[in-house]
Amino acid sequence: MATIGRAARREGPPRAGQSLQIAYSQRYSAWISNRRRSAALSALWWGPAIVGVSIVAGYSTHFPFFGALYFVLAFAVVLDVLFRKPDALVRVRARAAAESETGKALRAVEIRGRAIVLHDRMLTRVTEPFEVEHLVLSPRGAFLIDSKQWQNRDVRMFGTKIYVDHEDRAPMFKRLVEQARALGEALTEAAAHDEEVGIVTVQPVLAVHMENLPGTPRNMLGVTVVTPPQLAPMLRSPDVRWSAPAVRSLADAADRLLLSKDPARAG
Repeated sequence: MATIGRAARREGPPRAGQSLQIAYSQRYSAWISNRRRSAALSALWWGPAIVGVSIVAGYSTHFPFFGALYFVLAFAVVLDVLFRKPDALVRVRARAAAESETGKALRAVEIRGRAIVLHDRMLTRVTEPFEVEHLVLSPRGAFLIDSKQWQNRDVRMFGTKIYVDHEDRAPMFKRLVEQARALGEALTEAAAHDEEVGIVTVQPVLAVHMENLPGTPRNMLGVTVVTPPQLAPMLRSPDVRWSAPAVRSLADAADRLLLSKDPARAG
């Protein structure tokens, strides 16, 4: 999984997971600063307490080494409790890494499939604005790619239903289908000047990040479910709809239509 470190640079078009990487960096900096202040203040009572108990333990057992060992272990436990990242922060980091990995998988489609991929955007010209993690525009069509980080989760598929930790994810699929429809309508209007583009139909795709997901690719409630390694083969279908100039024209329209995602809204 990709490493999330310093905040991503803002030059050029957005990269996959960029807004989440920036959001993680900002939230982590604020959290670690707060934790350091809390640790410094609380050390006024837990520091002397650990030292005192360690001395007593070493003296009462007649083994100074035991007292020193207690001090080291107790100190490590306190630091672990104080500086353990909250679940919300861990989830943002995992989502950023998943989006970044999906972006890497889509590079093969850009290089060998003559596709243009836009990352980390927002469609705001609708009643309910939504995130466009990855939009693939190629001679074979338009694809809205969404990433999910489901490592160490209980994922089960039954026909056209998928359950994650026993929760039915049908509402998520329906929402993704509706977003793809709204995006297709917006792209059709934005690229109306190019007759070859015509009516744009966007196919929703869900890229699931986990070690093993048998039975994919699979169409579930109108959404194609794949793992990242299956993305490129799935998107390089033999059916060609648009010429290279039409793809470029559509990509330019999409670039004007879709705004860069605000890191403040990521999470």
